[in-house]
Amino acid sequence: MLPRTLLSPLSPFLFLASCLAGCGEERVVYDRLDASAWGSGCTDPGIPDGGLGYVTNSLMNSVAVLDLGAGTVRATHPIGVGPLAENGPHHLAVDLARSVLYSPLSFPAAAIPAGPHAEHGSSDTPGIFVKRSLCDFRLLGQVDVDPNPGDMVLSADGRTAYVSHFDLRRAQANVGDPERQKSNLIVIDTATMTRTATIPVCVAAHGMVVSSDGRTVFMACYGDDALGVVSLDGPRPTVRLVYIGGSPPRSTTSPSYGPYSLALSPDGASVWLGCAVANVLIAYDVASGTLDESRLTRRLPGKAWFPGFSPDGSTMVVPTQGRDSVTRLSTGPGLALRDQRYFTPEECTLPHQVAYGPDGLYYLVCEGRHTSDPARSQPGSILALHPDDLRTVRSFPVGVFPDAIVFAGGGSR
Repeated sequence: MLPRTLLSPLSPFLFLASCLAGCGEERVVYDRLDASAWGSGCTDPGIPDGGLGYVTNSLMNSVAVLDLGAGTVRATHPIGVGPLAENGPHHLAVDLARSVLYSPLSFPAAAIPAGPHAEHGSSDTPGIFVKRSLCDFRLLGQVDVDPNPGDMVLSADGRTAYVSHFDLRRAQANVGDPERQKSNLIVIDTATMTRTATIPVCVAAHGMVVSSDGRTVFMACYGDDALGVVSLDGPRPTVRLVYIGGSPPRSTTSPSYGPYSLALSPDGASVWLGCAVANVLIAYDVASGTLDESRLTRRLPGKAWFPGFSPDGSTMVVPTQGRDSVTRLSTGPGLALRDQRYFTPEECTLPHQVAYGPDGLYYLVCEGRHTSDPARSQPGSILALHPDDLRTVRSFPVGVFPDAIVFAGGGSR
């Protein structure tokens, strides 16, 4: 615990920086306070021609910045609002036009059970949604959200943020009361950093995408074995659940499919649900409003997480955990298998997300080993995979439990 007697206003930050430098391979330096007295800071994020990648280190309270062209980690910035607590940044979004980055912070439960993802969804502490400068990571705003925020997405114009909540604790505490089990979709005005709507959707929602026209939010409803379809048209949002098995599960705390991840095809015509319990992927056809059973995978080698697509949308690369691998599939009926690569623990532990980068490579987020005992945790990595055969082109060492990657510059979409 830090002493209450401070030698100077900066001493706790310098002390924390030295502790972090000695506690792991990643060094996170708090080089300025989040206060207006320190000036307006920089306004140009200085993005190189090759583009940058931004990666959340959810057990290091930080974001790693990757220089894609140089193949190096450019910097690692603190992102939390409580330097002495685990802040748990999971997913993130970048608005390059406004030079800002957004991320929900999910604080941990008082006691964390064993397991690589056991800490997620078990907290009773409200989360915080933060807005930071893209060039120096100054805190520009924050707003409280519900406990256990999971995914987030921005509207196309960057004016609205949507935050889901993977709130397993709420589901387990309200068995027998379906309405109270539901987690909320929180809508935030990013200019004022205020909440504009709180929409109960489904049990333990996580993965989320916004339709191409911005009129619908799709959510992976883990406990309900369903896709949540939230229409933003009209004076009030409306919610419809599309059940994977055709009807609600027998138990919302023990689902049969467990949809967790979502991905939107490049043309916006399909939403893909990755099911962490059943180890399958299935497509939802946006035009018909139904699940397309002709595009249901056979059982994958492990739990299906967040897939990435080729630019034309004809193939997708799916990361799986359990037997750590990536699988390339066609996205048409039948989902033909194109490639499959299995990883040794030294290559990639717990593949989590695949994203197509601005340089034409697939970027794979590897969580690494993370446990409730920091001494046993090991940093994760980001692998750049060649689009032809999924071989590793380069590897970026990052912090403990990297969770998501987004891009800026370099022709990124």
